[in-house]
Amino acid sequence: MDSPEQDTLVVASETSSPGRLLESGFLCVRQGRYVEGLTFFALARGKLSPDQEQLAAVLDAFIWSHKTYSRAQEELLQASKHFARADAEQQVQLAALENLLSILPGEMNKVSHSVDGLQQNAKGNRLLHVLRSSSEDFNGHQLSMQSPQRTAENNKGNQSLPPSHPEESTTLPALYITCFGRFEVKRLGTSVVLCSNRHGQTILRYLVAQSEHYATSDTLMTFLWPEDELEIAQPRLHTAICALRRSLNHGYTCEPGYGYIVCKNRTYYLSTAVPIQTDVDQFLHYYQAGRQTSEERVALYEEACCLYTGPFLPEDKYSDWSILQREHLSRVYVEMCKTLTDHYLKVKSYEDAERWATALLKENRCDEVAHRQLIHVYAAQGRRSEALQQYQRCERILREELTVQPLPETVQVVQMILKNDPSSDDEVKI
Repeated sequence: MDSPEQDTLVVASETSSPGRLLESGFLCVRQGRYVEGLTFFALARGKLSPDQEQLAAVLDAFIWSHKTYSRAQEELLQASKHFARADAEQQVQLAALENLLSILPGEMNKVSHSVDGLQQNAKGNRLLHVLRSSSEDFNGHQLSMQSPQRTAENNKGNQSLPPSHPEESTTLPALYITCFGRFEVKRLGTSVVLCSNRHGQTILRYLVAQSEHYATSDTLMTFLWPEDELEIAQPRLHTAICALRRSLNHGYTCEPGYGYIVCKNRTYYLSTAVPIQTDVDQFLHYYQAGRQTSEERVALYEEACCLYTGPFLPEDKYSDWSILQREHLSRVYVEMCKTLTDHYLKVKSYEDAERWATALLKENRCDEVAHRQLIHVYAAQGRRSEALQQYQRCERILREELTVQPLPETVQVVQMILKNDPSSDDEVKI
């Protein structure tokens, strides 16, 4: 008997309407299967028409809120573990203290006498009053005044996510940031004109590229002005940040130091109070969702690959900090393209197979598997001349760039093409 998860996926595979996908997503969410629910919402989001912008914004906000919820849930778990360890340590120390006091009854009497003396002393009474007041105000006004500072101190040792700021403006619209092909920031569907300060633009790209979207001022100064002294680099960083903030916050009223870029304890980060989504987030979401299901894998991989319009942050192609992430995203893209090409070859959908094999070669012209897949596509369509030309192109590229010859399995494919066409005079060329 099929499970509820399988039934839901079957529904999604039978219809492509956004409404049915949303219904399936709501069903999964109500049952606590948030990952599957978000997958359906993401599929529905990709099928909305331009005149459904308001619904798209609501879906984006929900997807973003779940990311924030998951992150907070993980932080709560870590905090609970930390509290449990601290509580256990306190109990051990309390037991040790009780053991010590049990063998020092005389010292206990002295302590009791000292407390009585303190209560009879005017200065001591004032001290006790202050302590009582602090305790009574713990959940009152003083706590609200001190919470941001305490929050910052508590998070100082936990660099996984900078503290959030309730003072930030909640009227700022969400941002959508494109990183593939070229860097672009959009707000309400319109491109944001970024500052002319090139260091300010680089800082924004760097923050977007980080997993938690933050960086310390020392880190930024080190890679932007590695040769400059602190007294020179610091004002330059401040100037670049100010220019970046003005361009991002343009048209909206924000308190000084807040908006889309926030600074706390010499750490700059993208505001957690405003939904900020990137095409990389969507790309990886579709990829991970596709790996978890076989029924919808092709559709999810196609959604992901359509977002990949070029290398990650080409503006920083030669920057050390972007190379590893660019290579990782490229490998993920190539993996999905190969899966799509194999699938469409298997079901004999040759036009789709040609599309994704060509996309593979655009990403890596030395990919012999993609060359061989294209040769298969052309041969299956009776385009023998193009298949042979593709082999010759593959042989030339491998020779010129890698100084190697095609693998035997590639040569075997071409030999089969020639064998099936005895009239061809191309065998001598091969």
